[in-house]
Amino acid sequence: MFAWITLLPALYIGARFILPLPLPFILRLLCFIAVVLVAECHLVYKAVFGNRFAPEFPHTVMVAINFLFGTIIAFTLLLLLSDIVSACQFALRGSWPLHRTTHFILLGISLVTAAYATYQAIKVPRVKTVTLTLENLPKAFDGYRVVQLTDLHASTLFTGRWMKKVVERTNQLQADVILFTGDVADGSIEKRYDDVAPLGELIAKQGRFAIPGNHEYYSGYSPWMHRMEQLGFHELLNSSVTIEKEGSQLYIAGVTDEAALRYNQAGPDLDKALTGVDREAPIILLDHRPENARKNLANGVDLQLSGHTHGGMVYGLATIVKRANQGFSSGLYPIGKRYLYVSNGTGLWNGFALRLGYPSEITLFILKSDNAGTD
Repeated sequence: MFAWITLLPALYIGARFILPLPLPFILRLLCFIAVVLVAECHLVYKAVFGNRFAPEFPHTVMVAINFLFGTIIAFTLLLLLSDIVSACQFALRGSWPLHRTTHFILLGISLVTAAYATYQAIKVPRVKTVTLTLENLPKAFDGYRVVQLTDLHASTLFTGRWMKKVVERTNQLQADVILFTGDVADGSIEKRYDDVAPLGELIAKQGRFAIPGNHEYYSGYSPWMHRMEQLGFHELLNSSVTIEKEGSQLYIAGVTDEAALRYNQAGPDLDKALTGVDREAPIILLDHRPENARKNLANGVDLQLSGHTHGGMVYGLATIVKRANQGFSSGLYPIGKRYLYVSNGTGLWNGFALRLGYPSEITLFILKSDNAGTD
């Protein structure tokens, strides 16, 4: 189904832009074939590598493909807008204007827009600081620094070099804990071994904790769980840990991803994750997908951290992503006196590496307590 959807822009560009070009037929045909191949890049990935989630083209090639894919999407939308204006003019004047020069201008705008969107997708993310007051946070945890990383998607697009820069920027934050909410890589352990190696250099005073996202299951669940443990992460697979400070407690719980059910693994189970947890103490839940946040918060979770949506990535598409995730796609959502935070993602799936309006992020939470000034 997705392949048919992405084919439509190629057909539209072929009919409205390539076919009328004053070029020999063979050149127009080659141009059209090139546009179709880029539009159907995910089918190409599957045909060449057997997996549309983990293409192994070199970094430069992957950047170019995403740039060209973005150009096709942007150019299609601008051509469509141009044709709507032309249709209105035809209805009023009875003539359909020729827009050959306009079409080239629109192509230029599309190229610039796609270049910017690709750059925004692959750059090392900035730090986004969020200060949160939790109602039952003990004063010992006032000012507690929690860093969330998510959706790293290590690949030939997001390589070890990029990962090292993310780690360096994260370590500057002097985190008390680092929490990773899934999708560490696209591809097998053998392919991504060196790309994720810098994660072992992350520093947090009281530990690093993680959960799997859906892409861990696509890429080999058990090997990736072992690799994350090698890198110093404690995987919270429907389980929790207790963080203690000055005699007070904070719980960090995590659930698996629903993709587990398709791979004969344990699906998400909040009740199991919260077994033995004092519901009067603050609870931070790691859940890769935000869609169950209302249910999770109603069951005693004070703060849920999620990823998965990549923030919606670009204007317009973000609305669809939001509807597909129970109204959640990007940023902080207060629900009563509790919170859901959906990160835009630190990295991005290499099959759609474009960002407009929803930048990648390394998220620093500074927790504040209502009880900070009392004994």
